[in-house]
Amino acid sequence: MTTDRKILGALGERLAVTHLKKMGYKILEVNYRCKLGEVDIIAYGDNTYIFIEVKTRTGILFGRPIEAINHKKQDHMVRVALSYIKAKGLAQCNYRFDAVEVLFEGRKLSEIQHIKNII
Repeated sequence: MTTDRKILGALGERLAVTHLKKMGYKILEVNYRCKLGEVDIIAYGDNTYIFIEVKTRTGILFGRPIEAINHKKQDHMVRVALSYIKAKGLAQCNYRFDAVEVLFEGRKLSEIQHIKNII
């Protein structure tokens, strides 16, 4: 991954965290890592643990950001989430998988969209 893409991704994650906080979610983890991989954001709200993938793009020429969350990525999110749930002793909790799309037009933020229940 190039440095520009890393910077864009990190900016998208920071904007997603701010957006989720404004919506009333409590942010528990950012870039949660375990031996199985990483989830961008783990939040809590509505009595539910929410595992969130953030996708940031500078346009939609190649499709919406959410289209990059394929079955392989979804399976990865589930494995990491189950590891987190086990590690934290949350076996009886409610949980779901969401995405946040962050779109820029040039250097200007054009859209942030929170999409619930992507899996």
